[in-house]
Amino acid sequence: MNNGPTKRKLFLHYRFLLSILLFASTELFAFPTVLTKDWKLSVGRNVDISEQDPIWIKLDSLPVPKEILRSFTFPENSVHTVTLLKKIEVSNAEIEELNTDGISVHLPLLTNVYEVFFNGNKVGEGGLLAGGRIIKNGFRRHVILNIPEDRIRPGSNEIRVVLSADPGEELDAYASFDSTPPLLDLQSRNAAILSERSTLMLLFLYLFVGFYHFLFYFKRPQEKYNLFFGLFSILLSAYIYLRSNSVYELNLDPFLQMKLEYMIVFNIPTFFLLFLDSFFESKISSVSRFYQYFAMALTSLIPFSSRIVCVILLQIWQFSIFVFVFYSLFIMFRALIRKNQDSVRLFAGFIILIVSAVADLIGSMQLIPMLENYGLLKYGFFTFELGIVFILANRFLRVHNEVEELNRDLDQKVKERTGQLQDTLSQIQELKVQQDGDYFLTSLLLDPLNRHHVRNDYLILEGYSRQKKHFEFKQWKKEIGGDIIIADEMVLKDRKYIVFVNGDAMGKSIQGAGGALVLGVVFRSFLSRTKSVSSYKSKPPEVWLKDCFSELQNIFESFDGSMLVSVVLGLVDLESGILYFLNAEHPWTVLYRDGVASFIEDKLELRKIGITGLESKMKVKTFFLEKGDSIFIGSDGRDDLLLGIDSDGTRLINEDESQFLKRIEESRGDLGLLVQSLRNFGELTDDLSVLKFSYLKEPLRFQTSGNLNSETFPDESYFKYLETENWEQAVSYLENLKRKNADARLPPAFKKELAKVYYKTEKYEEALVIFEELISEFPEDIENMFLASLIYKRFNRYRQAVELGERVMLREPEFLNNVAHLAESYLFIHKRETTIQLLEKVDKLDPANSHAKRIRIQLSRPVPDHRSG
Repeated sequence: MNNGPTKRKLFLHYRFLLSILLFASTELFAFPTVLTKDWKLSVGRNVDISEQDPIWIKLDSLPVPKEILRSFTFPENSVHTVTLLKKIEVSNAEIEELNTDGISVHLPLLTNVYEVFFNGNKVGEGGLLAGGRIIKNGFRRHVILNIPEDRIRPGSNEIRVVLSADPGEELDAYASFDSTPPLLDLQSRNAAILSERSTLMLLFLYLFVGFYHFLFYFKRPQEKYNLFFGLFSILLSAYIYLRSNSVYELNLDPFLQMKLEYMIVFNIPTFFLLFLDSFFESKISSVSRFYQYFAMALTSLIPFSSRIVCVILLQIWQFSIFVFVFYSLFIMFRALIRKNQDSVRLFAGFIILIVSAVADLIGSMQLIPMLENYGLLKYGFFTFELGIVFILANRFLRVHNEVEELNRDLDQKVKERTGQLQDTLSQIQELKVQQDGDYFLTSLLLDPLNRHHVRNDYLILEGYSRQKKHFEFKQWKKEIGGDIIIADEMVLKDRKYIVFVNGDAMGKSIQGAGGALVLGVVFRSFLSRTKSVSSYKSKPPEVWLKDCFSELQNIFESFDGSMLVSVVLGLVDLESGILYFLNAEHPWTVLYRDGVASFIEDKLELRKIGITGLESKMKVKTFFLEKGDSIFIGSDGRDDLLLGIDSDGTRLINEDESQFLKRIEESRGDLGLLVQSLRNFGELTDDLSVLKFSYLKEPLRFQTSGNLNSETFPDESYFKYLETENWEQAVSYLENLKRKNADARLPPAFKKELAKVYYKTEKYEEALVIFEELISEFPEDIENMFLASLIYKRFNRYRQAVELGERVMLREPEFLNNVAHLAESYLFIHKRETTIQLLEKVDKLDPANSHAKRIRIQLSRPVPDHRSG
């Protein structure tokens, strides 16, 4: 709204009645004298020109008609100035009345810069003109100017008002404001016009209400309607203050004061709409959001606009208020239709608020000549505020009644609830005891399986195992998890081996322990059969590893993927120092040699045990140990270390696998120091198991060259026989050397060459004897195994041929000639399905292989029964 504060209502009624009486008979009373009618108007600043001059135009009444102002010719691009003149008759009786009180003139509203003269003497002014420009604005509501008693004379007196404004701005003297006309009256009565007790009381009440709802919002941020209503109430109190006479105490520039007033009033309806939406609909509608943006746009233009533009923006906003009114009524009536009880309590106050706001708006826009802005909004809001208070009180009483109802039987409810909690706690404790009993039983079953300390003249094996889950059962303190280490000694083909497995079963606590238990039982069972059953003892190490892995795989496959386990399963040939092992998705194996730790693996060969289809991808890895070498095998708990927590609260887990190598080097290969180094580096977050074994002897290795007493082998003569493929001479040469050194131990290289030339000259029996000896002493050389397997096939000893061929294929799965040879050997013992599988593998390696084509022809013919071979 753009009009200002009111007087007390009684005073307004008094003035209105008094004005009517004065018009009826001016002689009935002395003061006040109403100054609304019979003015004269002229262009320019005319403070000395006689009223008889023809430049004066007679006005029947204030305000100045706009048609008259438009008919005037003002200098271009300069301030427009007019002068108003009014004659007043003052009787001797009225002058005598001044002996007890002074006299003053009240002018409702002057725009813009003004000067007021009484009988030629300036009695007041507002604003500032300099150099033909307005330097300071001067429009002000309720201008009351005291007139010195010596300036009043009996009979005719004169008031002149000079008004100045920029082109296009309002240039006028209002006939009334807050129902108070221009008056010449006693000072005491005019001063009563400025009385604002009720206005200031309402202002502080609304300000308090606004902060009160702010407090509600900060306590319960989900109730956003408190925020919107608080902003609405505070802005309304600020608007009332800017429209009061008290604001003039701040001595603000009137133009700045007007801008602040407009910026505030534009946003008051916005927050009222947001309040209604969030209070009744619990969401902000698109209409309210659009009106909010509209008000923000108008507000943002005000600081950069002239007074003319500001007035235009005000007029645009005034017309938008009708949209606001209609939508507010729509929200309220919709809430009433939905039978919202709060809308019923607010309805009367809401209607009064809307009606008072519309009445003030129509008055300020002068849409109805007889109606002006009486400032009813501040009183209408009071009735609406009473409805809000009633709602809050009703809610408080409802909550209070609910609390009282709860308190009546609170003791009984507490006892019942405590009893329920006690029963629940007892059940939980009982279940925990049962669970700890299950944990304890499982740990007892795992303890005899989880044995790994081995020591002999060839090798020292030790291990560390720490499970994540710790528990107490009665007087025992135990731990349980999915990590397991098993190691033992056994004999295969009359050679001593250390067998070991390090496993990590999927899951934590009882689930992981279940997987570890199955792994331990199956592995121990297979190990027991190996020690007691001759057919198991006669297996070569590669085949033993394959069969053990297959048995584990078959058991875990039966769980349909619900139980998986990663393992490193291996054998150490104590005499030769060869490590045979399989890694099924376990962390890589580490070699510690000469103070340096390194991985002896570089890629993933097998997935976890329990995943189907692993047998076809099986490859037995080998590694040749030297004296003083240490091998470290560990579960993923060695890498999954908690390094800290970042600023977002995310746990930082180590992802660098090489840190385990650094910890081994830091601890110099000592297992106890290694575990401590891991703990110092980070916190353990998973089960941890580490297996370490150290090889103590100097292993006997196959040499590619060697000396026979004083003679060097191989020499130039032997190389000449090889180049010309003169195998008969080569045999004679080697047999001659053998006779010369009958008393000496023949080097392995010499024996291998002799067996190979025997094979070339078809002396298969002699070759086979040597190959068998070499395979026993030096199992690392797979060429000896392959040639011996070929000889077995020639002698129709197909089972021996298959065994050596399997050993070669387990170590070198893509050795094409061996795969084809093995397929044919299986055919001769009537294992056609295996033959077909091996032929498919040959086709992948070499689709045009001629040997495979011959085998396929043999598949279509009857094969002699050689299974006894």
